[in-house]
Amino acid sequence: MTSGGDILIIDDDAGIRNLLSSALASDYSVQVASSGEEGLKRCEQSRPNIVLLDVMLPEMSGIAVLRHIRKLNRDLPVIMMTAYAQVHTAIEAIKLGAADYVEKPFDPERVIAEIALIIGSRAKKPHVAHQGITGESPAMHRVWRLVERFGPTGIPILLQGESGTGKSAFARAIHAMSKRAQGPFVDIDCGTIPEQLAESELFGYEDGAFTGAGKKKVGRVAFADHGTLFLDEIGVLSLASQSKLLTLIERQTFTPLGSREARSRQVDMRFISATNVPLYEAIDKGSFRQDLYHRLNGITIELPPLREREGDIELLARHFLQEFRTQYEKPDCDFSENALELVRAYHWPGNVRELQRAMMAAVIMADRIIMPDDLPEQIRSKLQPSGSCPTQSTEARDNVASIFAAGARVTLGEIKEWAGREAEKRVIIELQKQTNASQQELARMLGVDPKTLRSRLKEIAETKSKIA
Repeated sequence: MTSGGDILIIDDDAGIRNLLSSALASDYSVQVASSGEEGLKRCEQSRPNIVLLDVMLPEMSGIAVLRHIRKLNRDLPVIMMTAYAQVHTAIEAIKLGAADYVEKPFDPERVIAEIALIIGSRAKKPHVAHQGITGESPAMHRVWRLVERFGPTGIPILLQGESGTGKSAFARAIHAMSKRAQGPFVDIDCGTIPEQLAESELFGYEDGAFTGAGKKKVGRVAFADHGTLFLDEIGVLSLASQSKLLTLIERQTFTPLGSREARSRQVDMRFISATNVPLYEAIDKGSFRQDLYHRLNGITIELPPLREREGDIELLARHFLQEFRTQYEKPDCDFSENALELVRAYHWPGNVRELQRAMMAAVIMADRIIMPDDLPEQIRSKLQPSGSCPTQSTEARDNVASIFAAGARVTLGEIKEWAGREAEKRVIIELQKQTNASQQELARMLGVDPKTLRSRLKEIAETKSKIA
């Protein structure tokens, strides 16, 4: 019984046509064509639901056939079939509107699964939200055009941008709009994995694989099967780990460390990677494999820094204000004009992540209206709004007055450093009160190293002890 729709296979290799026809015949009505010209005629006459198109065809290339198909029916899904050496051509096809590509030699079951995913996603036509990523600037519109174009495909995507530009959020958005949206999204920050543990974390190990490996461990890669593997800060991986990652991408197989079996484990996943420095610089230095770069870089999407996103700073600031006033139960909290002017004028070297943390601190610090002195010190120090002067809390003003009353000689730099520390302490104390978080959780919320936080908490405790 054929209920899935019509499939057209265009390939000059009779073996491939027969293999796919046999695999698909139970669920689909299958037609075949041995040339591009014949395939186009069948497209016009029978209007198939999906086309499987070989990249390398005699006389008329697969790319040329795809261009003609796009003119006949812009919405007809086309899956390109390609050998490894022609992957760059398949990616060109994706840019021209192909739905995806599969590499030869392929498992027919994987092709069947790919077809089912495409048909299922077209039937549902889900509306994909932008995963909370806010932005209306021309730079962000350019990014979203690429994300929405390439997200639904299966090609590897490399996200490139400064720290804090939202690479992880975009990776999740790409996963959500892909055919693997119902599968797992596994996020691996390569920068946080010690080099000597990278392979065991990624691929797992069997018991006894090395000294101390007393119990079998499943690697992160295994959890990403039938989903998306996101490799953040990919550039820091060692060359040894890069070599194993290349094998995983090329063959969709991996072997846990210490495996006693000759067989590798088969997996099926989509790869998204991210870097805050151009990988070609690492290639020039010899610290990153060029062949791995080409496999990861199906398409590169450059994420703009916040300073280049005209108009988005205030939009994002208000977005985070709403988020944190709900979280910390301050529904009336809002910006004063002076504070908002400082937010707009600041350069934001830490990008969206820095803005998010600054807004969290400001909401925690403010009584109701966010004033300039509720903002982090580095923002206040960059620019004072015209016609205004910096304000301080009553406690801070009293402390400053006491310093000068005691006849102490202090420089502006010392005052600036002291004021920053005072504001920092107030944020930590207030955040502790409102969240009752552990030191580890508090460090994560503040974006600081746990050792740094412990040092600050010790200073706060010593200050309280002296006062008592």
